[in-house]
Amino acid sequence: MDFKYFLIMRRTKKFRNTIDKIANKSVFFWKIVGTVAVIVCLGAMIFGTYMFLNVTYLIITGVIKQPAAQLVIPIPLEQTAVGPGFIGIPFWFWIIIIGAILIPHEAFHGIIARAEKIKLRDVGLMLLLLQFISIPIVIIYFIYTGTFDFMLFLIALLMSFPGAFVEPEEKQLNKSKLMTKLRIFSAGSFINIFIGLLLILLVQNLLWYPNVNGVLITGVNETSPAGQIGLKPGMILESINGKEINIDFYRYSSMLLTIPKSNTENITYVIAAQSLFENLADYKPGDVVKLNVNGINYDLKLGEHPSYKDFPYIGITSKAYTKNISLFSVVFPLFGLMSLLSILVGTFNILPIYPLDGGLIVKGITEKYFKKKTANRITMAITYILFIAIVYAFVRGLIPF
Repeated sequence: MDFKYFLIMRRTKKFRNTIDKIANKSVFFWKIVGTVAVIVCLGAMIFGTYMFLNVTYLIITGVIKQPAAQLVIPIPLEQTAVGPGFIGIPFWFWIIIIGAILIPHEAFHGIIARAEKIKLRDVGLMLLLLQFISIPIVIIYFIYTGTFDFMLFLIALLMSFPGAFVEPEEKQLNKSKLMTKLRIFSAGSFINIFIGLLLILLVQNLLWYPNVNGVLITGVNETSPAGQIGLKPGMILESINGKEINIDFYRYSSMLLTIPKSNTENITYVIAAQSLFENLADYKPGDVVKLNVNGINYDLKLGEHPSYKDFPYIGITSKAYTKNISLFSVVFPLFGLMSLLSILVGTFNILPIYPLDGGLIVKGITEKYFKKKTANRITMAITYILFIAIVYAFVRGLIPF
């Protein structure tokens, strides 16, 4: 075990033979996969860069006032939490998700490297200690606000990020062809994005749709349109004018990062509200719609919402109808966070920021067409621009100035 600055590193050769066996099963297949990874990651790099720069512009112009970049960190609680600049997830969720992201990421780098006949020097795990940054920041925050939050201080105290690494032979890699470099550098982010999308597809079709259908009416305003046609608590509203009331698993996954206690029944109310809002957005007060409730069709004349002028109103309170509410405590939030964070980590890692994989791709391409010194300047110029944009997007919403 090695200690270097703020890193704890554990090197091992244990998995090298396993990676070799997988890579040698079909070198041609892995080269095709590597080429697909390059195409996907170049697209993700362009998209991610545009999104970050656009969000930064919207923050500068005042359109967005909240932090656009937030840290996802482990917290010693059973429920998710959202605070200034951070999204907290239960610690054991964090451990599982980190493993599901880092192990495939680093293993895929190794597989593609070996398929390209690049030797692996080291394989191992690491722990990045960030307390030297997080603790001073929260102390400054406490002084600035004149408050003290024990939970926030505890989070700063626990601010460590586990990681993993696969180190190809650097000299051999530097002498390799450009396409070899691009395949190796793209591999990790590609497999993260792929696993995230695959997980969403599987959970949505195997678990989500069979268990989450329509909204369960929990309350009815007797003088509202719903009360006038005889709707009662306990009924299930399945569709409006033939359009099912539901959201997909990806939308649910996105909500997990914005809603406190999202791994509880609390989120089923948000799902229902969002689903009804989207279904009613194309209508106006006075329109007659056909509601399918418990398999029976009801004609309802929409009223005007008491709080939102010109927005239609049914007159019910509701939550997502599910056959197994316990799925919203562990299974759905765990898989939702795992899939979404896999995609976000993969996309962030492929941004053209050195020494992230995206920065290495930019460096490899520029070195092909420019002198090494010029290539380094181009790579670092892009890195500084994006780094400043990300820091600004994170800090601007936290500190008014």
